Amino acid sequence: MYPKVNQNIKIDILSHDLSCRSNVAEVGETEILISIPLDREIIGLLSIGTKLEITFLTGENKYEFKTEIIGRTKDTIPLLRLTKPLEKDIVKIQQRENFRVNSNLRLIINEHELNTINISAGGTLFSSKLDFPYREGEEVTGTLYIPNIQSKNIEPISFQSKIIRINLMKNQERKNVAIEFTNIKRNDQIKIIQHCFEKQRKSRSKEL
Repeated sequence: MYPKVNQNIKIDILSHDLSCRSNVAEVGETEILISIPLDREIIGLLSIGTKLEITFLTGENKYEFKTEIIGRTKDTIPLLRLTKPLEKDIVKIQQRENFRVNSNLRLIINEHELNTINISAGGTLFSSKLDFPYREGEEVTGTLYIPNIQSKNIEPISFQSKIIRINLMKNQERKNVAIEFTNIKRNDQIKIIQHCFEKQRKSRSKEL
């Protein structure tokens, strides 16, 4: 299931925790061509070898795959050349449970006091000082403090997780750390999902 020509896609630049939008210009046998985003800040980060994660919709389903920039070409407009993944490496996202929302929650990782940037039922992104002593691939334990939708009380959720990404921020004074939950109770995941839905509901209410 590949994205179609002219289809809108979301691009996540994995090394910088930045996202942008683009569209598909061509799907070839070994590569995919996409339009270059207009954001000047983003353009400077899209060099050859940059790792990307592409997300796209087909009907009501959302899919994602990882790829890499292998070059540029020019048709009527400049285009980026991406490696084309195997079809089996394109993953369907369970949108109902694993959608991510921005949320500032208290978080403790191996006794380090932190705050989340965003969260989903599958993991969270948080900001830390440069001396946060753990590396990508390491297993860490933690406690997340999340408001109960019904009682409004703050409840602790314990979990085990794996660090999947660490990115240094532009000011060079902090770094963003992404973790994936590897062991968490299903009831606690449901609490996170409820929190995400509530944040999303409030965000949509402000837009109306």
